[in-house]
Amino acid sequence: MTPKQSSQVDLALLQQLEAPIKFQKIGTLTMAGAMSKISFSATYKEIAERFNFERLLSRRDFDVESEQAGNRDIAESHWKKIAESLMTDDRPFVGTLTVALAPDQVEIKNLSSLGEGAELVQATVRESAPNPITEDGQHRITALLDVWKRVKDSDEPEHVRVRELFENSSATIEMLLEDDSEKLAAIFVRMASTRRISASLIAVMDMSTLQNRLGTYVMNHSQLFSNRSAYLGAKAARTLAEKKGREYDDLYPAAAVRNAAASIAGVGLKDRTPEQREKLLEDIVGRRVREEKKDQATVLEDIGREVVALIDYAYKRLPGWREMKREVLSSREFKDLYLHGSAAGLYTIANVVSAARQQSLSPQIVIEELAKLPWRKDALRPAKDHDGEDIEVHEFFEGTLAITTFDSRRSTYRSGPAGGTRSVYNAAIEKVLSHLGGIEGLGALGTGQCAVDLGLASETGQRGRPAGKKTA
Repeated sequence: MTPKQSSQVDLALLQQLEAPIKFQKIGTLTMAGAMSKISFSATYKEIAERFNFERLLSRRDFDVESEQAGNRDIAESHWKKIAESLMTDDRPFVGTLTVALAPDQVEIKNLSSLGEGAELVQATVRESAPNPITEDGQHRITALLDVWKRVKDSDEPEHVRVRELFENSSATIEMLLEDDSEKLAAIFVRMASTRRISASLIAVMDMSTLQNRLGTYVMNHSQLFSNRSAYLGAKAARTLAEKKGREYDDLYPAAAVRNAAASIAGVGLKDRTPEQREKLLEDIVGRRVREEKKDQATVLEDIGREVVALIDYAYKRLPGWREMKREVLSSREFKDLYLHGSAAGLYTIANVVSAARQQSLSPQIVIEELAKLPWRKDALRPAKDHDGEDIEVHEFFEGTLAITTFDSRRSTYRSGPAGGTRSVYNAAIEKVLSHLGGIEGLGALGTGQCAVDLGLASETGQRGRPAGKKTA
């Protein structure tokens, strides 16, 4: 045999060899619509030793700038609570753990039919495949690993008991054969039942709604909001920022940015619920689709650009924001000093700008007038209380965005945010519109029709939330 023939034989043998196996399981193949999924069981011991984030599974904090699927940040208090129950409960049920892997990374061998749309299969994942990502169950997996590390080599009677439970207790692992990050994010949001997902994380993960898509566009493209919109817990957000070589710069929650963007887009204050906000935005987008003869995605991006342009115009001109833009004020310093460092303050600005657009007034001129208002918390003036005693109150926003109290420790009056409820920012918006309505050229902002159009008043002229329309 020549060297060339020998080489060809060796290559043929190598091609026949199978790649090493990462894991192989007998399970049940079922469908969820167009998505296949395989369910198999694993003991708590096996989950702790193999199906954890140190070996076979992967997890990452959700990153709005990444196309990869991600999770909510891990809450230490949550997994420790689960771990404590695993240490004491003689029925340590953890439910189904859900992971996901691309369909082309799983070799499936059909073994038999189980009827009712189920097949018994052998699922093989090779070493060359990436680790499955955790879709749901990261806190329970973390807790199982923590407890197992504590008890596996211990001779304490209680630890021996828990170890035996772990060796004889099993959980179902459901592996979704899916790698579309948007679809996985939508599934994750729907499945969040053990611990509620924050509104801000939903705002950037769930791209099935127009309001979240608009909010994410504005958050990513606005100079004011980019890299400053919080959707993870502070600890996880700092870690993510460090990985990117940035400093954690928390300004507004992502949900607040989303809501403000929808308000400027034309929703105003008529959104009594997230569902109502979505319907209003659908109507706004749908009307422009018909009028401009564009598709929905294009119209939504056009609206996003319009909102970004107005937000960044205000970023250059409003007190506090403009100092941040000039990099002479940090986000933390801004929030300490200015009333619009709160979500209520942001909503006030967004809805006044929305009112200007609805009344066909220049939003830029309105922003210039907003910049003249006293937004600093320490903008106080002398006043009298109900007993005629001398006090100090905020120059403009007292009783709306601001509440001023006497700080006995510092022997001075200090003004702080009045809260984030709708009644607080509605009152602030109403006061600002009344003030701006007295300026030449902006009179429409002080009218009853403006209040109705924005959602401050009902069609009957009553102040407050507009009544929902009855349907047949």
